[in-house]
Amino acid sequence: GDGIIPDDPDHSDDIVRRVREVLELIWKDRAEAIEKEACEILGVKELRDYFRKPGKGGFWDDHVSRYSKSRRKAPIYWLLQSSKKNYALWLYYHRLDKETLLKALLPKGPVQTKINREQSRLDELRRKRKAAESDAKAARKLEKEIDQQEELLSEIKDFAEKLERAAKLEFGDKEKLNSNIQYTPDLNDGVVLNIAPLHELVPWKEAKAYWKELLDGEYEWSSMGKLLREKGLVE
Repeated sequence: GDGIIPDDPDHSDDIVRRVREVLELIWKDRAEAIEKEACEILGVKELRDYFRKPGKGGFWDDHVSRYSKSRRKAPIYWLLQSSKKNYALWLYYHRLDKETLLKALLPKGPVQTKINREQSRLDELRRKRKAAESDAKAARKLEKEIDQQEELLSEIKDFAEKLERAAKLEFGDKEKLNSNIQYTPDLNDGVVLNIAPLHELVPWKEAKAYWKELLDGEYEWSSMGKLLREKGLVE
């Protein structure tokens, strides 16, 4: 694959679906029981909760802890998550290249596919609401569902905007930015400098801290430091 795994039950590459395929491969008929047992051990109702939970007891936090030694923090699976945790992409660090974020945003990529699907659901609810004019109770229920669906769609569009901002490194005054420079990871820089431009989506304070330091002109030896200087983001 391209190292992009969505947290999206409707997607064929959905992270929970992928995990279940592995469980079925190993445990066959016992897969469901094993999954239930794993959820009990992890203290979650269902597997998706474990992947969505950014703090203590969630996969991201466990993964960061496992991949941190003394001061070196190097998680290889990155969680890019929407504001209310209803959507996410997991990126595999070793597959990361300058096309990864743009691929995720392509018209047939996971993010736009998700937006299209949720827009269709919203359109369908609005059609039903129009058809239920004479039934006040049904209309009220549909209005509530429409509000929730509008919120979800707005959350995913916000995720897409932030992802696009990271892909194009458009964090400053557009007049002053070099528009030809885009997010280009260099694995020699290490995880924290490569994840820093994704600070708006990664629920990890390290990303924000390193982003600030990069903008302050630190790590000028790094590819990311040079890139941000060329972009016009370093004072």
